[in-house]
Amino acid sequence: MAKESANNAVKQRRAELNLTQQEAARRADVSLATWRRFENNADSAGALDGFRADNLQGFARALKLSVTALKHLTDAGVTPGNDERVETDHPASDVVQLFNRSFTGEPLTPADAMALASTVDFSDFAPTRDGKLHLDTSFTYEFAAYLKGEATIRDVGLLRDLPELALTQVNNHWLVRMGERIMRIGSELGKGRVPRPQCLADEYALWIVIQNTDPPQIGDVLDMFPGLRNADDVFGHDPDVDEPDDDRAIREEWMNRMAGGLLPPDESHSHRRYDLTLMEAYGQGVYDPGDPRHPLRWFDRDDLRERCTSELAFVRLPKEEQEARTAEAFNRMSEILRPGTAGTSHCP
Repeated sequence: MAKESANNAVKQRRAELNLTQQEAARRADVSLATWRRFENNADSAGALDGFRADNLQGFARALKLSVTALKHLTDAGVTPGNDERVETDHPASDVVQLFNRSFTGEPLTPADAMALASTVDFSDFAPTRDGKLHLDTSFTYEFAAYLKGEATIRDVGLLRDLPELALTQVNNHWLVRMGERIMRIGSELGKGRVPRPQCLADEYALWIVIQNTDPPQIGDVLDMFPGLRNADDVFGHDPDVDEPDDDRAIREEWMNRMAGGLLPPDESHSHRRYDLTLMEAYGQGVYDPGDPRHPLRWFDRDDLRERCTSELAFVRLPKEEQEARTAEAFNRMSEILRPGTAGTSHCP
């Protein structure tokens, strides 16, 4: 067994979080012996060698770090107390304050936002400063192994949930760009902003992250970030819980609330993600690169941010007000198209 250093960065980080080795091992979902082997060798060269990818994600989760930050933490000479401290952006208490202040329940509670952010942070696609993927720091083993031909795309977390009709027509460059759209979600949330889709790739990235996130009620995000406001704190009740013992129903209701709050309404973009979902179900594909549903067109920027905001606001209005606004718009168009008004300026 390696001799434990007085400057053991992992031990210091665990002490900052007031965790015993047993508690850290439980949060990492590893045995106590595995945690001790990891911690005792943390300041040695190749400290992470020999551990599986899911072990690394567990170690990072227990220490409240991304996998990228964990790798930096175990580098020689990098300890939480020196000038090269791991960039975790903010101490945990500051992060909690930021999320409590930024997310008010419309559409995300602080706990919702933290759960989604954690899914990105503990994936292959932890956010970086420049928003780009880097093979030496951004990837954990699954995606790196895929790029080297040692694994299939179905071994890569999050990306494996893309529709088959997309994965059969794209290359590694496309997948890297998709990973960067996933990173953007984590980056936006980390800045206290609600992630809004700017292109079809963003819609898929958001949906994939939602699918792979446990609702805060049945996850450990509230244990990891004490003081984080949950649905009960924000709404005065938990809107996702009809039957507290039915975890499946809780998850389904939470996913519906996330999708309804973050994604454009299906009826507004039925030619895009919704249409592709139907085509996937029937084993169909899109082969014309000029088709806006083709994977090569997913990254085309459009006005989805403004459209999403305005359309979400409209569909949430009472039915009577929706009808009134529709009638008002129809009357304005009738005035414009009325004979004798053609060519008339309508600018003030």
